[in-house]
Amino acid sequence: MQHPLQYFKDLILRNHIAKERMKFLLGAEFAPVLNRDFQNDTIEYASTNAVDENSQANVEKISFTQILEERVAGGMINALDLIDNAILGIDDEKKQILYLKTIYKTLNPLILYAERLDYVNKYIFIANCLKDLKAELIDKYNVPDDTEAPKKLNLSSSPQSSHKLQWMGKSKVLITLFYDLYSNVENGGEPLIKATKEQIKNFLLNNFIEKDGQPLSPSSIDTLLTPSKEDKRALKGDRINTSKLK
Repeated sequence: MQHPLQYFKDLILRNHIAKERMKFLLGAEFAPVLNRDFQNDTIEYASTNAVDENSQANVEKISFTQILEERVAGGMINALDLIDNAILGIDDEKKQILYLKTIYKTLNPLILYAERLDYVNKYIFIANCLKDLKAELIDKYNVPDDTEAPKKLNLSSSPQSSHKLQWMGKSKVLITLFYDLYSNVENGGEPLIKATKEQIKNFLLNNFIEKDGQPLSPSSIDTLLTPSKEDKRALKGDRINTSKLK
């Protein structure tokens, strides 16, 4: 059975934030996409549900923060439902209290991680949502939290050091993908990402590691992002097709 707080454990401890961010920025949920802004985590897309006075589709803009906040709110509602159902299935009051205290014991470090980890605390609503969840449980079941909340976490051994996504394929395929997205040479059209070479390089270095856990090579990124180095980039057979992303 899934733990009621599994969504938040994955989001914070396994950094599913990065996975959801990449899915948002590279996905087709809001197609047709007009612009993908990796620097500001926003997407501009043509809304098929609204047109202007000239019968043209309105251009809508949405940010990853908006999407994540909606999902976190949904995760809180789902967690409450799971906890309520679990308590209903326990017919002994003492065991119900013990169960709630184990939930508090899991919530407390999650709240601290959400407040302390750099890749989480910029989304302040995550910590606030967890605090609201805990307050609602205390109020609803009248069971105070007498567990000892952690005052300090050893952040050197925390998920802070492993927040990057691990690319399990060839690194040149990943780098070539981003070259194609920001240059759009393959399609001969407008770039799918408006960014500079330096921005793409920093994004790759800050968000990905090799399949062996090692950081990407800055010099390899420089080479593969250079327009004249087509022979160094991934071959057509390995290259990820970006022609259908726009």
